[in-house]
Amino acid sequence: MATDNKYDRQLRLWGAKGQQALGDTHVILVGASAAGTETLKNLVLPGIGSFVVVDSGTVTSQDASSNFFLPQSAVGNSKAETACQFLQELNPDVNGSHQTLIGTAMPTTEEGWKSVLEPQIFKSKNCLLIAADVPPMCLESLADFCYHSQTNLPMLVVRSYGLMGCVRLQLPPRGMALLEPKPTNAPPDLRLVNSFPAFVQLADSIDLTTLDSQQHGHVPYPILLYKAAQTYRQKNDNKLPSSFTEKQDFKTNYLQAMSRDLDKELNFQEAVANAYLAYTERDLTTHDNLDDGTSKLTCLYKALAIFLKEYSNGRPPLNGSIPDMTASTELYVKLQTIYKEQAEKDVQTMTEIVSNLNLPQTIDQDDIASFCANVYAVGQMSTRSILQELDSTSSGSDMVDEWKMTLMDPYEVPVHTPLLWYLGLQACHLFCKQEGRHPGIVDNEADWKTDVPTLTAIYQQQILPLYQLTDQTSDDMLLNPTNVSKICEELTRYGNAEVHAVASVVGGVASQEAVKIITGQYIPVDNTYIYNGIVSVGGVYKF
Repeated sequence: MATDNKYDRQLRLWGAKGQQALGDTHVILVGASAAGTETLKNLVLPGIGSFVVVDSGTVTSQDASSNFFLPQSAVGNSKAETACQFLQELNPDVNGSHQTLIGTAMPTTEEGWKSVLEPQIFKSKNCLLIAADVPPMCLESLADFCYHSQTNLPMLVVRSYGLMGCVRLQLPPRGMALLEPKPTNAPPDLRLVNSFPAFVQLADSIDLTTLDSQQHGHVPYPILLYKAAQTYRQKNDNKLPSSFTEKQDFKTNYLQAMSRDLDKELNFQEAVANAYLAYTERDLTTHDNLDDGTSKLTCLYKALAIFLKEYSNGRPPLNGSIPDMTASTELYVKLQTIYKEQAEKDVQTMTEIVSNLNLPQTIDQDDIASFCANVYAVGQMSTRSILQELDSTSSGSDMVDEWKMTLMDPYEVPVHTPLLWYLGLQACHLFCKQEGRHPGIVDNEADWKTDVPTLTAIYQQQILPLYQLTDQTSDDMLLNPTNVSKICEELTRYGNAEVHAVASVVGGVASQEAVKIITGQYIPVDNTYIYNGIVSVGGVYKF
């Protein structure tokens, strides 16, 4: 339906709270590359509050050929100013600015980045930094600044390298709270094992034996499950089914036996399909030792502990929503109402508990409501820093087995397994640090292959030991010399060129991850996404 609210469609996805979070966010883009501007474009359109483009270069013909936001007419002008101008046109609601760094290069020290970025960080209470195709030495110091920043600054690194793309998420040491992870395929929170009074009253008020056939076939399945479970308890010393045999008996002799014609009564078919809800309670993880005790999530868990002990007999706050089901309109609305009202009562109780605690920070009503609605799925997410990944003394041994499993189960064309190409990009990173240029960028373009042996040696002698994968290099494995040589030759051929189509894919993925971080909804990538544009496949890996 048409609406005069231009954000209507996205409001349906992340709600008014998510839209408000976007509007309160200041995005810092460091590097006006194609991947960077594509990422920022996808954040300007849905309405972030403000952004700044930080770059030290001027627009070149090569930039104009690969970046939609740096046209040929702007050659010789500031990249930051030009990109800002065209991005600003996309959405007048967003405040855009630019900062052209003095000199020809970006800072290579943490102190240098501090002087550049601190004035930007304090422009908003919410800030996100996007580093796009930043040179290796500059990237490492920038990542170090973000990781140790007192502002809890999250960072997204985007790279478009020939036909390869990469998105890397770095969260600060305290991590981020996932209050609205919105997990897929999560079972509904119907609370049938330990039901609340309003539901019990509704279920007990319905006598199945007195209903006509039409009414009998439209009793909501949670009520059917509750009644069958109560009957089972009466005949089995107040116990619920636990063994496989008992569960089968419950389905056959209690649920199906209640039906008048199982083939025609869809509500009973739904009850049988969801029979486990009648005798299974979801496990609740409380995350007692998240941090130093001052984060929002830790404070909420403190309140939850009091709620469980003093107010709910061990039951967590109710979600309040129910799934679609076969039911009469009257009964469905009644059921929906009692679940919603009970959830609101739980939120109110939690709010009172929070207000009575001497917490180190203020927690608003929306955060409490989100926590209560997602209490089974909320969590804390953290990542290793980029420097920790590149530091051989920083153990990543807990992830080595996962990398090896990936190499044992490759894509259809083994050499195109994204993990192999990510290692190649990391080899290019080290090559650039050592040589001061990217592989393949030589005075005589015809001699680009001269860098292949050097890059191959870095891949085999530095990158594989760094990731503890030297035992995966025999001739019958993915990381054999032939595959490594092919990857290094292809990456050298790219010469750090940007392909706008690849940059668009990278920008699309990165902007989705940025929205997750900004809104606190859904689960961000943990922690690296690799896109192989040669065969259009991608992979997510933790480093």
